[in-house]
Amino acid sequence: MASLFKFLHILMAFWLVAGVFGGIVVRAQTRRAADLAAKVNGLRLASRLTRVYTLPGAILAGLLGFGLVSIGRFGFSARWVQISIVLYLLMLASTLFYLTPRLRRTLAAGEASLASGAPNAEFQSLAAAKLPGILADVNALGILVLTALMVFKYP
Repeated sequence: MASLFKFLHILMAFWLVAGVFGGIVVRAQTRRAADLAAKVNGLRLASRLTRVYTLPGAILAGLLGFGLVSIGRFGFSARWVQISIVLYLLMLASTLFYLTPRLRRTLAAGEASLASGAPNAEFQSLAAAKLPGILADVNALGILVLTALMVFKYP
């Protein structure tokens, strides 16, 4: 059973990575887009990556990870497990409660702008914000730190 959990945990981690790192590429291309339609299309793609890859990958990888710790030899007292849990929960919270709702609002404002034919003030404000991109990049870095903690099981 542990081997199956481990395989599924790694598979879901790859699923998460596809969404997070794919989202970074889409965000960069969307920022460079010349016209409004291309920007909104990029936001649609980013939203789809979040719904299909990032959220399911994060939730399922986390649940399977907690399952592995429960049935594994490390337990919750290992320092690397505690650090991983805190980091995972911070990343999940920022994704669920800030990044995803913010992306939905930006996409909705972009769709409204596209329907009216010109970017509205709300869309311009949401699209210009730096914090969502910074948090998304921090989450990507967090994935690398989590991977290192799990591979090296340190400290």
